Amino acid sequence: MGLAVAVGIASEFTGRLQLTVFPYLLERLIHVRHDPSIALPDLSRLIRMDPAFCFLAIRLDRSMRSNATATDPSGIDGVVSRIGLAGIDAITTQAIADQALNSIHHRQGLALGWLWRHCLTTALLAQGLALTLDYRPVEDAYTAGLLHDIGKLALFARTPAACAPMLTDSAEALPLLKAEEQVAGSDHGRIGAQLIRRNTEAWFAADTAEYHTAPASAVVNALPLVQMVWSANRLAVEPHPSSEAYQTASSLLNLDAQQLNRISRAAQEQALMVASELGGMPDPPEKGWTTEPITIPLSQAIKISTVLSSVYQNLLTVTGHSAIMRVLRQSLSVFLGIDALIMVDHDPNSNLLIGRFAAGNNLLRRIDRLHIPLTASDCLPVISHVSGETVNSFSAAQRRKLTIIDQQLIAYMQKEGIVCMPIRSSSGDGNAMLLLGIDAGEWPWVEQQTTLLKAIVAAVSGALERERQRYDQSVRRAADRAASALSKTRKIVHEINNPLSIVKNYLKVLTLRTDDQSSAKEELRIIDEEINRVTGLIKSLAFPSESIPMDLETLDVNATITDILGLFRESLPGDTAIVLEQDLDAHIPAIASDRNRLKQALINLLKNAIEAMPDGGTIQVISRMLEAPSRPFGSTEKAGHIKISVCDDGPGIDEAIKNNLFRANVTSKTDHDGLGLSIVHEAVTHLKGSLLCESTPGRGACFHIELPTGDNETENRTALDSVT
Repeated sequence: MGLAVAVGIASEFTGRLQLTVFPYLLERLIHVRHDPSIALPDLSRLIRMDPAFCFLAIRLDRSMRSNATATDPSGIDGVVSRIGLAGIDAITTQAIADQALNSIHHRQGLALGWLWRHCLTTALLAQGLALTLDYRPVEDAYTAGLLHDIGKLALFARTPAACAPMLTDSAEALPLLKAEEQVAGSDHGRIGAQLIRRNTEAWFAADTAEYHTAPASAVVNALPLVQMVWSANRLAVEPHPSSEAYQTASSLLNLDAQQLNRISRAAQEQALMVASELGGMPDPPEKGWTTEPITIPLSQAIKISTVLSSVYQNLLTVTGHSAIMRVLRQSLSVFLGIDALIMVDHDPNSNLLIGRFAAGNNLLRRIDRLHIPLTASDCLPVISHVSGETVNSFSAAQRRKLTIIDQQLIAYMQKEGIVCMPIRSSSGDGNAMLLLGIDAGEWPWVEQQTTLLKAIVAAVSGALERERQRYDQSVRRAADRAASALSKTRKIVHEINNPLSIVKNYLKVLTLRTDDQSSAKEELRIIDEEINRVTGLIKSLAFPSESIPMDLETLDVNATITDILGLFRESLPGDTAIVLEQDLDAHIPAIASDRNRLKQALINLLKNAIEAMPDGGTIQVISRMLEAPSRPFGSTEKAGHIKISVCDDGPGIDEAIKNNLFRANVTSKTDHDGLGLSIVHEAVTHLKGSLLCESTPGRGACFHIELPTGDNETENRTALDSVT
């Protein structure tokens, strides 16, 4: 019996599904899709008319989403908005490819048309019942009604000749429905429920599909959605439902017959209007059933060409590794039913295969933790990488040899087996590989589509190679621009140094002409030091900061603090309310450090403190010797440490920026670039010191610089300690 074969195959479906789209709607969707004036909602309207298209869209949406959120739009319109035009093109191409390979005869076309209109009418009826009964969300009722016979559609797609009588002749339907139960221990309702649960997030529709053929006595104790779809299925019978159907639905839903009749007639009329809009259905012949096919079967090569044209079109419209991998994920899901995949790259430095990308509803995001050593020479990924050949876990020989790594990967992907495919570039080189999770029931069909699978992977491989080339070119262009900018900067630095050198020479002349006892001589010394610091800062523009070694000298920390405070006191306006105080520990020894870096840090901290108190306040600079640092410096050496604190009694640090305080462009002040503290952070790090912050909102802030007095080459760390 053909139906027995169909049920046996469909009951094992876990992967790619073959569902026949109503031909007239498919033709209409293709026409509308290429109209530039048509928007996404117009396409959504067509997709929500067909159970096969609806199922494929929901399935693709589930495949493409890692985690659903409460804010995601619900219903079929929400699904279409998420998969977008690329997703619509993908499922349309699948429908074209499937129906191009199948010869649907006239009688089978009638059967398909009847099933399509019955599903649409049931959906519209379920929607009307939900509105009348105030069931929410109404969209769930429509979707469940549209998908309730998806199992029957799956059977039809496999063996349309066997299923056509079941759909067009009620006399033949009952024995064939009983045959389903006898053959597979399941009927089309259970098959449909299984397909919905395995392939979509429309869990609410699975029960309605499973129980829509149950007896009325059982449905009495079912949930409201099951009762509504069950009733809608019986009221959608053409040309009109029986009085018994009205009575049963009326008792079940507690609605009178007039209400049900009004809802039923409205749904029937709307379904007929849709059929008329799409061009109707084929008329039955005058004498017998014709055997002429409606469509002409095409070769496998044409199918592959059709699929690849869609894949190439999508690849041409995207850029970036993530977008390309999205096309791969979508293509494998739509055309081959493969939803679980991992990409690994070979890292020659560690000799490991490292996870770079994972897709699937149950795969962890931290795929970079997957490390497969090439020394594990017997596991499938390593065998595939070394040989350059595709290998799988389904052959009898391989099943006996599966290693723990193979079993871990299979369990991780929550499938029954894996296929490992090297990704080769056009030059033949390749360090990447795809690991595909596949169930045993899917494998025979997927294996038959090996040519298509390799063609899709090859197309994506080419796109990834082009993306790498574009990236390399952008890196080279950026390096060229940086080199050009550096060359110009060095020329400018050279020219700036010339007038600075002249200024320094005049300072020397002025110093020689100044009395040794004059206070001006000390001021000239400070000016000379500041010019030296400016020279150093300008030099840093032309050379990377990490390439400039510390300018170590014997440094009197307290004297440096005194000089800086003197400069600030002299430069403050006469009417300022800022008070600068110092509390310096006389026991602090001289240390070997970079004077300019320390001055840079302290000047920026003082400047920030002054700007934080526009109405005045007190700033105190304190120096102390410490027995141990407040934060570990990464060294066990028992060297002394100096702590320099800059404290103010201003408003304190804004809570919103406290955790990112030392990042560039982070500030709570208006008309400021937010660079001061990031410069302090960089300078203290250069000094092998530690930078800490204490702040209480409304009570000021203290910044603490801790420096080792011993080995400055010891690696130290900079920390932010915010105390509230």
